[in-house]
Amino acid sequence: RYDITPEDYLVMATHKTAHYSGAVPLAIGAIVGGATDAEVEALRNYGLDTGLAFQIQDDLLNIIGKEESTKKDFRNDITEGKRTLVVVHALHTLEGADRARLVEVLSSKERDPEVLAEVVELLDRAGSIDYARSYAENLTSIAKNRLREMVEPSDARDLLESMADWFVNRLK
Repeated sequence: RYDITPEDYLVMATHKTAHYSGAVPLAIGAIVGGATDAEVEALRNYGLDTGLAFQIQDDLLNIIGKEESTKKDFRNDITEGKRTLVVVHALHTLEGADRARLVEVLSSKERDPEVLAEVVELLDRAGSIDYARSYAENLTSIAKNRLREMVEPSDARDLLESMADWFVNRLK
């Protein structure tokens, strides 16, 4: 399907990644550590936001990171036709021949590095790479601010804040 919206992607990624990699582990740790209900909720929300930001950044790394820095196959998300936030945004932004070309490549299991680079250029021209990067950075900013409001200063809170920064700075 090529009619998925950015909101559809965000719901999917929240359920697929943010819950199991961020929200649930942090909430369980808070409960085991004797946190208040408000602290548990704050950490759960922090985990949702930063888990989603991590996934968006992971998707960006796959298409614009350096091949040797990725643990997965470089640009394999394009080959597999994955509907990442970058791709979904581009599908809603590009028109005419550019959109048709993006759909064609996403449907073809293409592995040719030149064709994959062409798709990255389409994604960049659509503003989709910047959109996804900004979205992830905004999520981490919100998460860190909320954490500061709800959780007392500590080494653990400082560590969580630095993790959020690392999640979105892996490309820089």
